[in-house]
Amino acid sequence: MAESFNEHMESLIRDKLNHEKIKLWLPPYTTELGEKGEIPKEMVERFSTDLGLCEDVILTVCEHLRCHALEKLAARKKFQQSGIASLKIKLSGKLPDEMTKCQKLLSLEVGLQQHGQVLKNEISKHSGLDPHRLKIISGGRVIEDDQSLLEQNVKHGSQVMAICLSETETEARLQQQQMDKFNQTKQAAELLAGTTQSSDGDDYYLQIADQSGKSLNLPKEERQALTLAMTLHEKGRAALKKKEYAEALLLLLEADKQFSKCRADILNAVDNYAIVCLDIVWCYLCLKNIRELPNAESRLRSCEECFHRSYGQNLERLTMVKGGTGVELALFVRLHLLQAILAFHQNRMNDSRNLLEKAELELGKLHIDSDKMTELMTMGFTQHEARLGLRACQNNVTRAVAHITQKKQEKREIREKEKEERKQNKLAKRFGKTAAGQMIDMTKYDQLVSMGFPKGACSEALKQSNNNLDLALQVLEEHPEYLSLPDPPVEKIAIPDEMIAQVVSMGFDPQVARTALERFGLNVTSALDELIKYGGVLPENLHSPSTRRPHSGSSSQKTAEQIQREKEAMERISDDIPDEEDDYLDLTLEEEKEFLAEYKALVESSTTLSSTYKDGVDLQGTFKKLGWGGSAGNL
Repeated sequence: MAESFNEHMESLIRDKLNHEKIKLWLPPYTTELGEKGEIPKEMVERFSTDLGLCEDVILTVCEHLRCHALEKLAARKKFQQSGIASLKIKLSGKLPDEMTKCQKLLSLEVGLQQHGQVLKNEISKHSGLDPHRLKIISGGRVIEDDQSLLEQNVKHGSQVMAICLSETETEARLQQQQMDKFNQTKQAAELLAGTTQSSDGDDYYLQIADQSGKSLNLPKEERQALTLAMTLHEKGRAALKKKEYAEALLLLLEADKQFSKCRADILNAVDNYAIVCLDIVWCYLCLKNIRELPNAESRLRSCEECFHRSYGQNLERLTMVKGGTGVELALFVRLHLLQAILAFHQNRMNDSRNLLEKAELELGKLHIDSDKMTELMTMGFTQHEARLGLRACQNNVTRAVAHITQKKQEKREIREKEKEERKQNKLAKRFGKTAAGQMIDMTKYDQLVSMGFPKGACSEALKQSNNNLDLALQVLEEHPEYLSLPDPPVEKIAIPDEMIAQVVSMGFDPQVARTALERFGLNVTSALDELIKYGGVLPENLHSPSTRRPHSGSSSQKTAEQIQREKEAMERISDDIPDEEDDYLDLTLEEEKEFLAEYKALVESSTTLSSTYKDGVDLQGTFKKLGWGGSAGNL
């Protein structure tokens, strides 16, 4: 808390200097030789009166800011002449216990044409940390080792965060395993992002849904980008829940990079991007680096705009879409708390106080009676269901039971509808497209079949009429030859070589074995029975549609190896992908309570800061905490 006091004092005086356009690096404050000059007594007295700080503190902070300004000017001049940039490095993560606060702050010089690995080596050289355990973050993105700093938007004067991922050799091995796991997760997500769902729903496939839980039908490229982003986000959220903040931040920033590839109107259909922005800022806060996040304000602004767009300015749209606002309020608690903390560090005390009060009020509305939660769980509801149900119904158990039951029924109906749609798509893909290039309307197809027309005739009539039912009936009337068309064909299946070998080993021809396996949906027993029955020659009209199993809705058939790779990829990430769509709303809010209490105390203390320092309390100790050295007597 003392550190925040010091930051607050420095911020007050810096803002005052900027407002009055006072340049401490120029005379009379600095001599022509760059040495300490004179600060007018009238200015010190005025600052003391206006800011409520004692004159010794004003002098100390001004000298600190003057020296800092000269350092920046010298660094800028050097950069202009030589291209050597100065960077401010903040070390974070698993650092040695003996490392002091000053040792965690570095000023390094490096050419921006150098690769990220060079910067990492420089940080290692000055900090003594293993470069293999460092991850560098600047401007809200992870710096890649094999690209130049300039290409990655690192600039002169940039604030850089260096996360140390482990401390001991054992931890280093564990961390390497975690990084391997991260890379595997990314590769698995990329694989699944490129996987199209099969018509029978058997592929390993990640579903994208809107706020009501309904699946979104997106073009392939956009679905791939969004799927990869959302998968990495879920993995990052899982790490956040385990309080593995360094790993979480890497995953979240990677998700952010993928989200940036999506069109704005797609991101507007889901609130995932807003939440990933919220999670990134939260992660920085938990890593004690909220001041070092250069785009915290813009991220929180984007998050707030998205929430207002998705839920309404006063959550009115949320009430209309979902019938309530209780559980989503948890997101606003975190948003307003982060905005309040950011406002505090920007010396906007009134804004910080108001936002803290708003977050506290929202927290109060989300308070859960522990006895009632236990009561719901004894009824067989999960902790997740109980917590969200009670929040949505303001701790009313009866209403919560009805709410949970209704939500489960709605989800079940959506799943059944999606299952039926997949079934219809499966059939439509067998029939081909209409003259206008559309899929056949299966509802109208079923209508025609129910009238007694053959399936082949129905599909052909709808193709000719572009799904117009009346025109299709006219086509059938004018073209009676369509009535003799065969049923639409079923797609062929990719047959594993070992299955063919198994049938061939019984003495049958390889091509006949393949045909039999295709007709009987890879059922080796049925294929052998029919081959034996017909003496190794299958009749042309023999088929078994009930057992035939088209594997993929895509134009290319998948091999057994591809299917296995997708299965392994899904297994790698499935543990951290929640079954419930609203899992992101299930926040315990315990950490939020702790940060709220801490910053309420800091804001309250800032209001009494003036009287504390006017009374001259412990100036010597204050100077030491500031880390500037010296004392009031030798300023």
